[in-house]
Amino acid sequence: MGQVEPESGPRVRAVACVCGVSIERGVPTEELSDYIRDADNLVWVDVENPGSTELAMLEDVFGFHPLALADLTECQRRPKVNEYKGYLLLVMHAAVPGAEPPEARTTEVDLFLGRNYLVSVHRERVPALEEALARWTHGGPMLRDGVGFLGYAVLDAIIESYVPLIDRIEDELAEVEIAVFTSPSEDAVRGLLQLKRTLVALRRVLYPLGEIFQTLLRRDHPIFTTNVQECLHDVYDHVLRILDVLDTEREMAAGALDASLAVSSNRLNKTMKRLAVITVAVAFVGSVFGAYGMNFDDIPLAKEPLGFWIIAGGTFGLIVATLLFAWKRDWL
Repeated sequence: MGQVEPESGPRVRAVACVCGVSIERGVPTEELSDYIRDADNLVWVDVENPGSTELAMLEDVFGFHPLALADLTECQRRPKVNEYKGYLLLVMHAAVPGAEPPEARTTEVDLFLGRNYLVSVHRERVPALEEALARWTHGGPMLRDGVGFLGYAVLDAIIESYVPLIDRIEDELAEVEIAVFTSPSEDAVRGLLQLKRTLVALRRVLYPLGEIFQTLLRRDHPIFTTNVQECLHDVYDHVLRILDVLDTEREMAAGALDASLAVSSNRLNKTMKRLAVITVAVAFVGSVFGAYGMNFDDIPLAKEPLGFWIIAGGTFGLIVATLLFAWKRDWL
């Protein structure tokens, strides 16, 4: 599964929800501390392709642990959730467009969930976060649920980003399955193997989400209200459904690969039968005419005027009879 590489320099975007009512975009980084200091405000800071300056800003403004920030330089970490004093760190992966199946591309998204803020850090543009921003800013009464609703909007958008990718893989798998039986080739088998690798890679980044949601859905967790927890349950169910689909597609790919090997073996057996029949026919011709061409006097019909033609006709008749017998036995 491909990994997205950064194409632009660092970029920091901040959006604030003031008192659960108004949305302010483009909040300057130097004013973030003032917004966060008021518990009635909610701030979302999105950091794309961070450098040392951006990481230092996050440590100064939010007080993140240096180890948590140091891990941000690593790529494609296993999805997990770490609990620090006053905030949670979620490591997730979002699907990004731009690759055709059976290839799949993801990028790591790190989420810091605090009392009244969410900080998202990633190395490349993530359309799922833009979708989450649109959902959050149009949340209406749900804005009163604070950072819990914001976290739900981000998590739900990230999970939803996999749906089009999985649908495309399913369509590609159906096409490859048909190709295996209609026009088998190395490309079809290669496509099946690539699909299997893609499905395994997707499951590797989605399966650990179960542990993450079990932590988030704890009743004693202060970040998520009861209303938001019900929404998170729905997202968790969506994750389980996606994992079921991935397992089904993996079984389909494995079954199609086994069927492809069986078809190839069956075709090989038929080819060997054809070669055996041809070998027998050639052996008849070689043995008869080889013996007829020897320098002997006692060869049947050798001195007859039509002897050669009788021998040739009989030989070819025997060959035709052999081919007809093989055709009726479905050896050809």
